Amino acid sequence: MLRRLAMWIAPTAYTKLQALDVDRPLPTGLEDADDLRARIADLEQQLKEMRQDNRRVAELYDVIFERLRDDNPLSAR
Repeated sequence: MLRRLAMWIAPTAYTKLQALDVDRPLPTGLEDADDLRARIADLEQQLKEMRQDNRRVAELYDVIFERLRDDNPLSAR
Protein backbone atom coordinates (compact mmCIF):
# COMPACT_ATOMS: atom_id res chain seq x y z
CA MET A 1 0.00 0.00 0.00
CA LEU A 2 2.80 2.43 0.91
CA ARG A 3 4.66 1.64 -2.31
CA ARG A 4 1.61 2.28 -4.45
CA LEU A 5 1.02 5.59 -2.65
CA ALA A 6 4.66 6.63 -3.16
CA MET A 7 4.48 5.65 -6.83
CA TRP A 8 1.28 7.65 -7.25
CA ILE A 9 2.57 10.78 -5.43
CA ALA A 10 6.14 10.94 -6.80
CA PRO A 11 6.73 8.43 -9.59
CA THR A 12 10.06 9.88 -10.73
CA ALA A 13 11.53 10.10 -7.24
CA TYR A 14 10.26 6.63 -6.35
CA THR A 15 11.83 5.16 -9.50
CA LYS A 16 15.14 6.82 -8.67
CA LEU A 17 14.98 5.49 -5.11
CA GLN A 18 14.41 1.98 -6.43
CA ALA A 19 17.48 2.29 -8.65
CA LEU A 20 19.63 3.54 -5.74
CA ASP A 21 22.51 1.23 -4.96
CA VAL A 22 22.17 0.51 -1.24
CA ASP A 23 25.37 -1.56 -1.11
CA ARG A 24 27.55 1.38 -2.06
CA PRO A 25 29.09 3.10 0.97
CA LEU A 26 27.87 6.61 1.56
CA PRO A 27 30.50 9.34 1.35
CA THR A 28 31.44 10.97 4.59
CA GLY A 29 31.17 14.69 5.07
CA LEU A 30 34.93 14.94 5.51
CA GLU A 31 35.64 13.40 2.09
CA ASP A 32 33.14 15.73 0.45
CA ALA A 33 34.66 18.74 2.20
CA ASP A 34 38.18 17.75 1.13
CA ASP A 35 36.99 17.30 -2.46
CA LEU A 36 35.30 20.70 -2.41
CA ARG A 37 38.40 22.36 -0.93
CA ALA A 38 40.54 20.85 -3.68
CA ARG A 39 38.13 22.01 -6.36
CA ILE A 40 37.98 25.51 -4.88
CA ALA A 41 41.78 25.70 -4.75
CA ASP A 42 41.96 24.63 -8.39
CA LEU A 43 39.40 27.25 -9.41
CA GLU A 44 41.25 29.94 -7.46
CA GLN A 45 44.48 29.02 -9.26
CA GLN A 46 42.74 29.19 -12.64
CA LEU A 47 41.26 32.57 -11.73
CA LYS A 48 44.69 33.85 -10.71
CA GLU A 49 46.17 32.70 -14.03
CA MET A 50 43.35 34.38 -15.97
CA ARG A 51 43.92 37.64 -14.10
CA GLN A 52 47.64 37.49 -14.88
CA ASP A 53 46.89 36.85 -18.55
CA ASN A 54 44.44 39.76 -18.65
CA ARG A 55 47.01 42.04 -17.03
CA ARG A 56 49.62 41.01 -19.63
CA VAL A 57 47.19 41.69 -22.48
CA ALA A 58 46.36 45.11 -21.06
CA GLU A 59 50.06 45.94 -20.75
CA LEU A 60 50.67 44.85 -24.35
CA TYR A 61 47.79 47.03 -25.56
CA ASP A 62 49.26 49.98 -23.67
CA VAL A 63 52.68 49.40 -25.26
CA ILE A 64 51.21 49.04 -28.74
CA PHE A 65 49.03 52.16 -28.53
CA GLU A 66 51.86 54.20 -27.06
CA ARG A 67 54.14 53.05 -29.86
CA LEU A 68 51.53 53.84 -32.51
CA ARG A 69 50.95 57.27 -30.98
CA ASP A 70 54.67 58.04 -30.84
CA ASP A 71 55.52 56.68 -34.30
CA ASN A 72 52.48 58.06 -36.12
CA PRO A 73 53.73 59.95 -39.18
CA LEU A 74 50.41 61.81 -39.49
CA SER A 75 50.55 63.38 -36.06
CA ALA A 76 51.33 67.07 -35.86
CA ARG A 77 54.44 67.56 -33.77
